[in-house]
Amino acid sequence: MIEGKGLGNKKINRVNVSLSNRTNRKLNQLATACNTKPTTLAGLFIEICLNDSQIVHKLQEEYNIYTPYKVIPVQNNGEIDYIFKG
Repeated sequence: MIEGKGLGNKKINRVNVSLSNRTNRKLNQLATACNTKPTTLAGLFIEICLNDSQIVHKLQEEYNIYTPYKVIPVQNNGEIDYIFKG
């Protein structure tokens, strides 16, 4: 499929996540409170986190063990893109 051709705002990439029972319950409760589906809300959380340079930095500080794969968030036309550090 040609990227961006005729897709509009359609989501085409699926990601499966495994949540603990407690986290799933919290997600369902918040989704109900926000009048949305849990999967939609989880996707929104992922999008927000990936576009927040402080969260990206904190995650890499804690979990990144391969320096060549460390990403640097850069602002590009109002959106955040990543470039590899090394």
